[in-house]
Amino acid sequence: MEKIYLKDIDLLKKDAEQIPNTHLYSFIKVLMLVNLNMRYELIKENRNLEEHPYTLVQKLVNNARTFLAMWQEISFVEDNSHELEMLKKLQLEEKHQELFQKLWVNFSVDDYEDRIKRYEYRLDINDLGSGFIKGFKCIDFGCGHGNFAHALIRKGAARVLGLDYGEDNIDYANNMRDKLNISKDKIEFNFSSVYNTKQSKESYDFAIQNGVFHHLEDEEKAYKEVWRVLKNKGWFWVYTTGAGAIANDLWEASTHILKDIPHDFVINVLDNLNLKVGKRYHLGDGLNATYRRTTWKDITKFLTDIGFGNFRRLTGGYPTDFDHDVIQADKYGVEKFGEGDLRFLAQKI
Repeated sequence: MEKIYLKDIDLLKKDAEQIPNTHLYSFIKVLMLVNLNMRYELIKENRNLEEHPYTLVQKLVNNARTFLAMWQEISFVEDNSHELEMLKKLQLEEKHQELFQKLWVNFSVDDYEDRIKRYEYRLDINDLGSGFIKGFKCIDFGCGHGNFAHALIRKGAARVLGLDYGEDNIDYANNMRDKLNISKDKIEFNFSSVYNTKQSKESYDFAIQNGVFHHLEDEEKAYKEVWRVLKNKGWFWVYTTGAGAIANDLWEASTHILKDIPHDFVINVLDNLNLKVGKRYHLGDGLNATYRRTTWKDITKFLTDIGFGNFRRLTGGYPTDFDHDVIQADKYGVEKFGEGDLRFLAQKI
């Protein structure tokens, strides 16, 4: 079936070109709501829609256009044009380096603990303790604020090194490690590029890139660095986004619409809505970040050429994870989720 909603997304983009700076707060809220509503509808109970998902998204997009038209008629919306111009001048750092440093550092100790438990659960349901992690030396490429490192230690890792190119992220990760009373001998966080870790060749047993490399300019260079630092027969946790999901079409349209709006401005809108930190992170990411999406066939071929093999699919384990088995069991799974979440192990061979 033809993606009938795409022409409506194009109309939403054209509508956005007419938005004055005085209405940006409202427009960002509209984009936030339509993306959240679509995601809810796609993954709601039983994941069985009564109508084709293309038709559903068409309705949601048209509702967004209606709300947008309404807001443009309201004259008392606060003028944010001066703030916007100031923020544009401040936007000097690389896109994702700036963005993720602003998103990762907002988690409380309790929120942070929840995220650690989330990864503990994923390690458990995929049976990755004994034989993959316990007693082994691990490295996390693009560790963000470092929660995955704690999950690895709790599952028996001997030592974990987390690398990130956001200095604020590293400072935050170190502070959290200290608050959780974890020794530096167990977890170390370094400010470093994933392209050049300065780690010795074949020095780690287990490596992670959890939703990081699909944001990079040169994924191949980063994957080759993982291969270099892994020991022979070492294992690599990979998470990247699959292509083809209808949800991605609207996320990508939203990032296109907001491409000239500084991240600070968008995040400020989300901060003022009193959202939970996890949802605020999800929206801050989805409305700002650029993704390179792929397929199972393409990513495994790509990694095979680098020197990886023995691919093993992993399960996310949460209702919001678009796992392969979930897609197959859903009437509209392929249309709704495309390739889904590509979460798997690969072995250096």
